[in-house]
Parts: sequence; C-alpha cells; structure tokens
Amino acid sequence: MSCVFGKNRDVFFPKLSENLHLISFADIAIKYLRDLKFEPYLCKNEDEARRLIHTLPEEGKWPCLFKTSDTTGEKDFEEFFTDDETLDMSRFENLGVIKNDLTYNNTKLELFAQTVQKMKQQKQWDKKQIVELFHKMIPDFGHKETGKYLDSKM
Repeated sequence: MSCVFGKNRDVFFPKLSENLHLISFADIAIKYLRDLKFEPYLCKNEDEARRLIHTLPEEGKWPCLFKTSDTTGEKDFEEFFTDDETLDMSRFENLGVIKNDLTYNNTKLELFAQTVQKMKQQKQWDKKQIVELFHKMIPDFGHKETGKYLDSKM
C-alpha cells in the first residue's frame, strides 16, 4: 500500500484500538485449527502437549498449550506511532499514515556508523552493546529484556 499510495517517508499502519480488532495469538491459533477441522485440546503443560500430539489428531483434536508471553521484546499493545509524529488518519478507512519530514542528527548518524564499523573491525559484539547503541540513537527506545526468547519457546 505505501509503495503505491504513499509519498516519500510515509509510513502506513493499521488503525487499531485496545477494544477493537485485537485478537490474541491463542484465539488466532484456535480459529486456524478449527478451519483445519481440528478442535483445540487445552493441555496443562508442555509434556502433556508433546505426548498427546501422537494420538489426539486422529480424534480430530489438537493439543494446545497457551501461556502468558514473557519473552524479550513483547509488548502489551502494539504502538505504531508516538505523540510527536504527524498523522493522517482521514485518508484511508483502515490505515493511518505517519507523515515524516526528513530530519536527522548528523552527529548521531556518524556515531552509529563509527560504532558499527568498530564492531565489525573487532569481529565481536554482543546484544548489550547493540541495545545501548540503539538507546543512544533513539532515547525513548523501549526494549523489555526478560532473558527469555521466542526461539527457545517454539
């Protein structure tokens, strides 16, 4: 949409509200399973779900384990824009547009480029350094570190 209808630096985002259009991943999974003609079977733990995957599908059921998200980077509600940005909320019915001016801080860009170049030359960096760099570049960068990652939960 933004490639066809947007202007340079426009960012398109879906119009959402906390009480409209929000659906949990668990609800999405349940709808998907029902579309595949499976009835979700809610398991108490991971071991039960792993054990039942070998027998329940034959009965038209699919073992599911839904837990509260506690992984790094998760947000309670996805925010696509800040109070400081200029929005066009009337152009489209279901999309908002962030209107961006070309503004940048050359000193910060130089710092970013030099820091990344130094990391590449040293052939060594860690996540903490990257997150710290992002906090320097974007002061209100909201990064929630829990020490748990989605890959380990899949």
